[in-house]
Amino acid sequence: MAVADDNGIADKSPQEIGVQARAALQSVKSLHVEAEIKGMAEPAPASFELSYDTQDNCTGSVTEQGGKGRMEVLRKGDRVWIKPDARWLSSQAPHLGGDAAAQLLKGKYLETSAGDADGAKIAQLCDLNAFKAQITERSGKAEAATVTKGERTEVDGRPAIELNVTRGAQKGKTYVSTEDKPYPLKVEADEPAKGVEIDMTFSEFDRPVDVKVPPADQTVDIGQSD
Repeated sequence: MAVADDNGIADKSPQEIGVQARAALQSVKSLHVEAEIKGMAEPAPASFELSYDTQDNCTGSVTEQGGKGRMEVLRKGDRVWIKPDARWLSSQAPHLGGDAAAQLLKGKYLETSAGDADGAKIAQLCDLNAFKAQITERSGKAEAATVTKGERTEVDGRPAIELNVTRGAQKGKTYVSTEDKPYPLKVEADEPAKGVEIDMTFSEFDRPVDVKVPPADQTVDIGQSD
């Protein structure tokens, strides 16, 4: 399907650009997000890279704050799988055996459910609808902020228009696609007083998310039975 090489969004007011970008984000059925997060309290991760859709399919990786490890993550419906490194197991799941478990479970996926204590955090991270709601809520506060248009630019080779957002001591930028739908391509937020910095890029809008369920011999079920 052909895409519009100029959707006209750059000619809109800053406020209208923001409104249309939020609407475009809400319309997506799937999305790829790469995020770097500094200064936020746990359980916010240090970074993540996820592809997910509104049908609870998800694949990617998450890195915890404070050097507490990294894990690959998968979700398909109510089932959740994680493949953690040894540091994650030791710091985040001592109830699974700590260092001893790290050797036993090395290279394995831990399988659980979205309703289990060990799976709930991953299920939340892998919830595209919840993520869209958070982004929209945060960016929707723009009516209480000063928003101005910046320059035309590119994000990963895709043409965009820059929005500059200032709200008190908080500063941010949103880069909105000027081709096809006015998707937000990148969001930067900075709260110096709190030491918070957030950098997120968005891509692969409405592309199918293919979750390859690990074979049984590569999984360990850690779900808690009722």
